[in-house]
Amino acid sequence: MGKSIYLSPSTQEHNQGYGSYGVEETRMNEIADVTQKVLQNHGVDVYRNRPEWSLGQVVNDSNRVKPDLHFAIHSNAGGGRGGEVFAYAAGGDGEKAAKAIYSEIEPLTPTSDRGVKFNPSLYELRNTNAPAALVEIAFHDNAEDAAWIVSNIELIGIALAKGVLKYFGIAYKNAEAETNSSTHYYRVQIGAYSVKSNAEEQLAKAKKAGFTDAYIKYD
Repeated sequence: MGKSIYLSPSTQEHNQGYGSYGVEETRMNEIADVTQKVLQNHGVDVYRNRPEWSLGQVVNDSNRVKPDLHFAIHSNAGGGRGGEVFAYAAGGDGEKAAKAIYSEIEPLTPTSDRGVKFNPSLYELRNTNAPAALVEIAFHDNAEDAAWIVSNIELIGIALAKGVLKYFGIAYKNAEAETNSSTHYYRVQIGAYSVKSNAEEQLAKAKKAGFTDAYIKYD
């Protein structure tokens, strides 16, 4: 029997991010678009909220369709940095999902991350019937975090999907892999940093994630 997920990108249309970030709702829906596509390409049934819905409507819809996992996607604010993933409590499938998702997003972020946490007061974690996880990708009110999110929508969306697939026990298949030889190369830039130590930290994370040919280019 196939797996199913309820994607719940932020409905917070008034949460303004730093600089050109825009609002949380828009950016998280862009990321969810990527995550949804990857999951569907791996045979996962995807349900999704609507931006105009209240959290009560989102939870009711999730409980109606009865997914195997409810996954809320957010960016953070309040003067910090880095990503974190929440579950309702330790010891259940929500924690397993949170750990799987965190293991994929942590190597990508441009700074140290904040771990897997438990918060039974978060509305979607408390009220959904399905196991649930909530990711705070990075801080949209921090200049470098916000710029990193905007520049890496696709990579973040893929990482979240890979975490979900890991939780479901489904092997990730790279749909963009070359099927024949080519003389063309497509280069991926993770970010640009004004502070050298930040660039070096991100390089170390990229290599830890398996990108052994990653390097720093000075402009």
